[in-house]
Formats: sequence, structure tokens, C-alpha cells
Amino acid sequence: MKNLKLLSVLFIAFVFGNCNNDDDKNAVATLAGKWKLIETSGTIAGTTDTFTPGTITWNFNESDSTFTVVNNNTDEMAQDVFGSGTYPFAVIASPVANSTCVQTIELDEMDYGCLSITPTTLEINQGYADGMIIKFIR
Repeated sequence: MKNLKLLSVLFIAFVFGNCNNDDDKNAVATLAGKWKLIETSGTIAGTTDTFTPGTITWNFNESDSTFTVVNNNTDEMAQDVFGSGTYPFAVIASPVANSTCVQTIELDEMDYGCLSITPTTLEINQGYADGMIIKFIR
């Protein structure tokens, strides 16, 4: 009887101990929605600016190819990319064959470089042209 109870407890512990949250695995990496700007870095000057998440948000609307920026940054020296407003964007397949950069992004009709998206992070990297690297979180 003790063995049966012990096996039951071990079985229940095993079943619940092996449960995991598959939400991250099943999440789709999409540009659509709100992103919080957390860092800009690069350029010829090699500067890095960090932002408290939520100070600057970009909301991408794929149905009309626009993004809306809400910029509450008060540091005029920080590279915060865009002021508050709505701008056009376009995602384009990378023109370089066999590149690690699969797609690039144009923001307000200017090439901002390689686009890298996970369900929780977004990076826009124009480092190849001494440009900016722009990092976001959901």
C-alpha cells in the first residue's frame, strides 16, 4: 500500500513537474502592434542611448503600412529616431542574396537596414552603413 501511494505521488509530481508554458514557442513573430524603444546605438560617433521601456513607443499597423510614434523623451541629446507622429513603412526582401539579413525596412521612405523580429524583441540594424541599431521590446 505504501508503494502504491509513493508511486501515485511520484507520478503526480512527474506529470506536473514536466508541464511547461508553450506560449513563447507558439507565439508568432510579427511586426504588427506596439513596441517599446529601449536602445539606439551606433553611427560614426559610436554613441549609445537607453530609454525606459514605454517612454517611446512605436505601433506598427500592417493594414495601412504606417507606424505611429509616441515620443515622451525629454533628453534632446539622445538619439530617439522619430518625434511623435505617424509615418509610412515598408518591409522589403533583402536585395543581397545569401545574406543573413532576410528583410530590410524602410521608415518614412528611408532605408533603415536589416529587420530582425522575435515574438518579444525587434531590432533594426543599419550598422553596415555606419548607421543606427535600434532595439525594442514588446
